[in-house]
Amino acid sequence: MPNSSPNQPQQPEPPPPVFRTWNQLYAFVIILHAIIITLFYIFTKLYS
Repeated sequence: MPNSSPNQPQQPEPPPPVFRTWNQLYAFVIILHAIIITLFYIFTKLYS
């Protein structure tokens, strides 16, 4: 259990290495995942 008390200020989380915010990174990963799934579907239909 981390040692956190109400009197200590929280350290801000560092930004991700590529994007400005973590939400942008998460959105990129989800979009990339959807693109890869779509490409696999297309390749499956073309070569089956």
